[in-house]
Amino acid sequence: MGDSSRNVDMGQLMAFSDDLIRVLKDKRDINSVTQCLEHSKALRSSCDSDFNEVQSLLQDYQKRIDICKKKTEEAKSEVAADAEIDLLQKELEEEIEKEHLLMDEHR
Repeated sequence: MGDSSRNVDMGQLMAFSDDLIRVLKDKRDINSVTQCLEHSKALRSSCDSDFNEVQSLLQDYQKRIDICKKKTEEAKSEVAADAEIDLLQKELEEEIEKEHLLMDEHR
């Protein structure tokens, strides 16, 4: 026994074939299909152009972000260096003050 889902009603198949032949013979339908294809090609081209522009902008923004991150890291290291210099300056001033006190005591 064959699979009943694979059995095709020959009448329906013939009717479908006849409809398909009528559509393909009708010049207006072919022109409509051709016009749709042309519009889809134009749309595809426009989408590709937009995609490329957006991709270029994203790359540009990523470069800007990377530059900003680098500048931020440099600024952080400068701030750390400045803080370290301030700390060393304070320690130096304390040592100088201690020396002055010791010198004053020895006089």
